[in-house]
Amino acid sequence: MYIGKLSKLTGASPKAIRHYEDIGLLPNVERSGSYRIYKDEHIVFITMIKRAQTLGFKLADIVPVVQAKYQNWRFPLKLSTQLIDKKRKEIQDQIAKAQTLDDELTKLSKELNLVFSDDT
Repeated sequence: MYIGKLSKLTGASPKAIRHYEDIGLLPNVERSGSYRIYKDEHIVFITMIKRAQTLGFKLADIVPVVQAKYQNWRFPLKLSTQLIDKKRKEIQDQIAKAQTLDDELTKLSKELNLVFSDDT
């Protein structure tokens, strides 16, 4: 299939698809003259890429997974799990920081109400 059909099926723009290929996320794209010919596996890859992005992964985070898949001819489950665990830790740290900030704001609000309460 050509890039236009792949774009429609995945929701990724042709520009994004070309970028994925340029950075190694879509290896082994065949060509017929100057046209790229995509396979069903590319639909799966782009769908996974887009899902990973919505979960906070950067494209650079995903490249090693794709490279490992093509080097070993199987999906690198261990590497993927490590990346997911790392992302979960980052999110948990952000949650903890946000909770601390919320606690401090609550404390500040209470202090301001004590100091500046209207006693009339």
